[in-house]
Amino acid sequence: MRILITGASGFIGRNLSAYAVAQGHEVVGTYLADGEMSVRGLPRDGVRWVRLDMQDRAAVERVVAETDAEGIFHLAAQAYAQKAWKDPADTFRTNVLGTIYLYEALRAHPPKRGTLLASSGSAYGAPTRLPIREETPLDATNPYGVSKATQDMLSLQYSLNFGLRIVRARLFGTTGPGKTGDAMNDFARQIARLEASGHGGPVRHGNLTTRRDVSDIRDVLRAMWRIFEAGTPTEAVNVGAGATHTIREIAESLAGMARVPVELTPDPALMRPTDEPDNRADISRLRALGYAPEYPFARTLADALDYWRAAPSELG
Repeated sequence: MRILITGASGFIGRNLSAYAVAQGHEVVGTYLADGEMSVRGLPRDGVRWVRLDMQDRAAVERVVAETDAEGIFHLAAQAYAQKAWKDPADTFRTNVLGTIYLYEALRAHPPKRGTLLASSGSAYGAPTRLPIREETPLDATNPYGVSKATQDMLSLQYSLNFGLRIVRARLFGTTGPGKTGDAMNDFARQIARLEASGHGGPVRHGNLTTRRDVSDIRDVLRAMWRIFEAGTPTEAVNVGAGATHTIREIAESLAGMARVPVELTPDPALMRPTDEPDNRADISRLRALGYAPEYPFARTLADALDYWRAAPSELG
């Protein structure tokens, strides 16, 4: 099967690309900036890389037409919450307008096997009733979450109005070795930097009290693929672990693995204007599709730390 993966150079995208190639599929992956092509772990064999700015409607239409994919995974997005706070307009141009441009192109070139949108648990905001079910209203509390909620609703709208098969995977925390921009890898990278220096020191952090439903990328890939194969457009599916950890637990666990003395140190610059206190997902619908998590969180933490230990040139 020929697959188009938008945002294939990102953390989830490059892992998904490698996963699809390993299953024998032909992959066309898009990237935005030349620097993304030098990221460690980017798959080369079996992937045809195409530069694409989702804000360029003509380019989106051209890539969709030329690829003529049988299946599409739409991952391209401005995915950093801090950046979304600083520049919400650009986030919306990429995440919302880019999605509209893609779906308009799919009306002319609908993929035979359909499309999967990588939506987000951030779209739910901070509901008081846990675990978060798919029926929970989308009530995002930050610009990134609002953009993902809009993507989610556009996917349903295009499915209902134009007969496109677009399934929605609402991803909660997804992490693993080599991700950037998340708390776990930020802590692991700081610890690896201190170890490389041969001296202990501070590990800077933001709010440690929040709880997060975090899954290993290797589990998330299986979940996404299952939703692509068996999901339905009218039913979004949560992708998570169904359990949460406090950011403090993550930080202290990694600190306990450090080979030099480290001290958790608060940094006001890492505090967000708003922060959902807990986001545990109900993954009953995902389990009904035949999925169950396999990777223990302790292994995810250890693998992340080992990744940064092996990359001294990337520690900054």
